[in-house]
Amino acid sequence: MTARPVGVAVVGAGPRGTAVLERLTANLGPSGPWADTPAEVHIVEPRTPGAGRVWDPGQPEQLLMNTVAGHATAFPDDTVRMAGPATTGPTLMEWARDHAPGAAPGLQPWEHPRRALMGRYLAWAHERITRSAAPHIRIVAHPTRAIGLDEAPEGRLRLRLDDGTALVVDAVVLATGHTDQRPAPGEGELAAAARRHGLTHLPPGHPAEARLDLLQPGEPVLVRGLALNFFDQLTVLTSGRGGRFEQDGPAGRPRYLPSGREPRLLAGSGRGVPYLARPQVHGRMPTGHSLRFFDAAAVERLTAREPGTVGFMAEVWPLIVREAGAAWYRTLLEVRPEAARLPAAVLLDRYAAAGDGTGVGTDPVAEHLYDPADRFDPFALDRPLEGRRFRDRAEFGAWLAERMYEDLDAARAPERSPLKAAAAAIAAVKGQVRRVVAAGVLSGSSYRELSWFRSFGAHIASGPPASRIAELAALYEAGVVEFMGARPAVTVDAAAGGFVAMSATTDGPPATARALLDAWLPGADLALSADPLLRGLVASGLARPHTAASNSGSGSNSGSCGGGGGIATGALDVCPSDLRVRDAAGRPHPRLFAFGVPVEGVHWNTAIGARARANAEMFRQADAIARSVLGATRVRPDSR
Repeated sequence: MTARPVGVAVVGAGPRGTAVLERLTANLGPSGPWADTPAEVHIVEPRTPGAGRVWDPGQPEQLLMNTVAGHATAFPDDTVRMAGPATTGPTLMEWARDHAPGAAPGLQPWEHPRRALMGRYLAWAHERITRSAAPHIRIVAHPTRAIGLDEAPEGRLRLRLDDGTALVVDAVVLATGHTDQRPAPGEGELAAAARRHGLTHLPPGHPAEARLDLLQPGEPVLVRGLALNFFDQLTVLTSGRGGRFEQDGPAGRPRYLPSGREPRLLAGSGRGVPYLARPQVHGRMPTGHSLRFFDAAAVERLTAREPGTVGFMAEVWPLIVREAGAAWYRTLLEVRPEAARLPAAVLLDRYAAAGDGTGVGTDPVAEHLYDPADRFDPFALDRPLEGRRFRDRAEFGAWLAERMYEDLDAARAPERSPLKAAAAAIAAVKGQVRRVVAAGVLSGSSYRELSWFRSFGAHIASGPPASRIAELAALYEAGVVEFMGARPAVTVDAAAGGFVAMSATTDGPPATARALLDAWLPGADLALSADPLLRGLVASGLARPHTAASNSGSGSNSGSCGGGGGIATGALDVCPSDLRVRDAAGRPHPRLFAFGVPVEGVHWNTAIGARARANAEMFRQADAIARSVLGATRVRPDSR
């Protein structure tokens, strides 16, 4: 037993920071191995503890989660396989029923709840965890930012806070989430030009924090981005300004009634089309996909390879294509067996037999289909405007509106849609890809390809609720939204005094406006981070950027903690096994840990939340961190 309490600081108290707090209190609690060990846990969070930045309970009530209520939880359950003591708590659904029935009347598990409701639930969960901690655990809240970290005597760490406080603790856990980023190369020049000409430029960032009030009613606004952030900002600018959606006919397509306070939005993106809708069927939870080709055995084969020797596009992508293609063709031939010249069973057997588990050759089904549009072509799905050109934005808008209505119909009957079947397969393989990435076997060049796959997977399988696609189509029909096309090039026209956007998708005059909204959330990139804590860690040598080969220095590719060099991934470098931060020389710091978004390059797609009843990785990682933190303090666990 130590003479003083064990001191731990958790920087960031969103869902991951709160999960670490819960696991610390559980391992220090009556049934934990460090029972009765005095501890002081400092929670550094300038926003609402539990909710953090993303889940702010005060954000506009119109904003929706893009996951369903039945999947959301802040507490581990009995499916979570972890070394620490088992604990549990109510899911979002259970909490809403018992604690917020008025705020969520009739909330159903298959519905997409309000983000603010999730924020209130997370705040309640954090308060419950704090309140129920054992008496020998003191939890101290610091409603401010951490701005610096350095070594202190006796192997401890000194964490400097924005309010002038300095915390000297035994261990620090960084769970900072999405921090501010500096402009990417080229973006700074555009912003400077906009300032010179008195234009309005709203940079990328969190939707609830954007100065959307600067966008004036009736005025044109160029918008870059058609992903999830776009839908949030679109909602604030339309129904958030008093507009209303009404159902229009038996097809369930809404009609938008403007309030007159909306700006006129001219939107484009890299693809030029919005993310595809998630399946949304009344009375039924989304159906998952059972892996057949990219299964545990395939993952084991890949992760057993030498570090840096697996090519993503050559060896991982073919498994993804095979899994998604099989789902596509199975659904197609069940719904429309007449689409093929041969019996469905014959074609599906041929598809299953193609390839050897590490790759796939020619598509054995495509040649037997009557209509080329029935073929599974992932690259056509990724770039639907490739090779297309429209006379003007009006013609393109009509084409895109029809495409959105087709996607909406598929989302409302996913069991009849080859596309939604393939999307479910792509969603299912993300966990397998995450395991391959964490093993450190990918080659350096694979990380660029991995970045492409993340964007592809988000577009196909992680889009908005179907209701948002229906609303976007209605806003187009009402003249509130116009579409520019793919890869719009935006410049400032000094003579005209405004922004100008041109896309190769559409002919006709360019789109012009005096306001530009960048409707996306920047990815985590340590090189562009504006966070003083993360930047200071790298500058001091306490941390280093992660590179593609960083996991391979010890010669082991399974949770190894060696050094290495390679292509920077944008992440903070950590040991895959317990998330200890590596210093400039590649040495794992015994008492400094990082979790979540800052370590995306090591634990790929880590920003996803915990899913109830699914052995959520977030809780398993939080438990591993908590136990490593307590073990690093040299406090011996209770022998029980």
